[in-house]
Amino acid sequence: MSNPLSNEQEIYEQIIKENITIHPLIWELIHHHIGNDLYVINLIMGSTVLDNEPLSEENAKKVLKHSQEIEAFLKKLGKATQSQKDV
Repeated sequence: MSNPLSNEQEIYEQIIKENITIHPLIWELIHHHIGNDLYVINLIMGSTVLDNEPLSEENAKKVLKHSQEIEAFLKKLGKATQSQKDV
């Protein structure tokens, strides 16, 4: 992780202690959407680094597009999963 929360370990401990789980349908969405976008980003960046090539403008735009799609998905999922009391 690039920038963990200052209390991240405590959050994980609370999740385990309280047995907080995520519904399998949510996991399915996460794996599909984020997994696909990360796969494409990794293909682009991996081939760029392994081939020792500069990142082309076209590929940079693709990476940016897939990063934005991850952000849009997380916002959509968050909106769909927040209870009314959280809003």
